[in-house]
Amino acid sequence: MKFVVDANILFALAKFSSVASLLTAKHDLKLFAPDFALVELYKYKDELEKKSDIGKFKDIIESLKKRVVFVDNNEYKAFLKKALSLISDPKDAAYIAIALKFSLPIWSNDEHFKHSKVEAYTTEELIKLLS
Repeated sequence: MKFVVDANILFALAKFSSVASLLTAKHDLKLFAPDFALVELYKYKDELEKKSDIGKFKDIIESLKKRVVFVDNNEYKAFLKKALSLISDPKDAAYIAIALKFSLPIWSNDEHFKHSKVEAYTTEELIKLLS
């Protein structure tokens, strides 16, 4: 299955022992995120290194790039206007735009994605769906 993942799921994937990583590995999930999410991760570099069981930040990013397709803004910008009308937080519009572009559901634990009219799953719901 394929999903758009938000930054919080990316943070979880920075730890091999997380539920997110285990789900991804067990079910061979294909994941997508906007490329600016890498910049977001960099803002929390020190925290990620402390919490991760992968290693240094460079190793964390390389691991994520093997499991997540980071989508360039040019690929989804045509969907941003519609995405902005579907979500209350404009910072999350890129996730909605990617979901619209590729007709994918979103995997996020942020409740506001549930109100976006785009199919969205929390980690708990995803576990049930994949069981």
